[in-house]
Amino acid sequence: MRKSYVVPAIFLCLLFSSVSINAQSIISDATKLNNRPCLFDGTIEPQSGTARNVYIASVHYYDPDGKRPSRIEVFVDDVSYPLKRKTGKPNDGIYRCKLTLPPGEHLYYFYAEDEQGKSARLPRYSAKKGPLVGVTKPILDRARLTKGGVFQKSGTDKTLYTYTVNYYDPKCNPPKEVAVYVDCIKYPMRLHKGSPSNGTYIATLTLPPGKHAYYFRAIDNLNNCISLPEQGFIRGPEVTETYNTSPQLFDVKLDPIIGYKPTTFTYYVTYLDEDFDTPSLIQIVIDGETYPLKLKQGKPYNGVYTFKTQHYLGNYHKYHFYCEDGRGGSCRVPPTGDFHGPVVVR
Repeated sequence: MRKSYVVPAIFLCLLFSSVSINAQSIISDATKLNNRPCLFDGTIEPQSGTARNVYIASVHYYDPDGKRPSRIEVFVDDVSYPLKRKTGKPNDGIYRCKLTLPPGEHLYYFYAEDEQGKSARLPRYSAKKGPLVGVTKPILDRARLTKGGVFQKSGTDKTLYTYTVNYYDPKCNPPKEVAVYVDCIKYPMRLHKGSPSNGTYIATLTLPPGKHAYYFRAIDNLNNCISLPEQGFIRGPEVTETYNTSPQLFDVKLDPIIGYKPTTFTYYVTYLDEDFDTPSLIQIVIDGETYPLKLKQGKPYNGVYTFKTQHYLGNYHKYHFYCEDGRGGSCRVPPTGDFHGPVVVR
């Protein structure tokens, strides 16, 4: 008599569960082994022409796993155009398509996916410029401004702010002008290095306290206006006001202190401003009459100022000095009253 064996249900469950897990593991491992495809040598030719031209988009597709692309396209101004294999193998070949494009300057990139959904993009981000399409004749490559900015993002109203921008003209013609507009005020820029048609232009400015904005503009040799940025402006720098120190007057001197009517008397005073402010007003008051002083030696913000005159007879002449720095600071010497002299005798 033949014996029969009963397999417990729990054993069957474990067996089928193990098979299922192994199958999922195999599928998962196969998925993990899939590598991304590659795109390279992507271009659209020609790079300039008219709306009547036919443009060829071309890219090299390669998949290290031997998979053909399930999707391969070129996007021109965010409109997709499918590509077809022209030469090579499905997983290692050149894919192309023909395009007709409207007038203007276009942007493009390539995109592909393999059979398992792994993707590639060229360039990896953003888009390439081109082609330049004219209506009845090609659009010539025009002059352009790049890398514009200001070195100092913040500072005081005493800081020197340096603006720079690069100008390039492919036809090697110098610009008629290059300028930076700060708060809508035009400041001409000068060539710093390079050639006029391919060089760096700069402008060095001082700015009042506050938040500022700027943009660059150039006029090429054909009177075309080139701006950077093309629209709007760039913010900066943020300028703070420096604390103003009042100027000082010292080393007062009168030479000679005694003389005759024909004698020329010279008054001296030293002006010093720690903020490097030149005097907006510097004068001497003699017997109630005001006279301007002139810089004799040194720098305007740190120098000796003088005044020369003759006097009538008497020993009751008096004088004092007064100055302002143009930023609210002032100084009087002596602080009150007057100096006395000279004595004028027969």
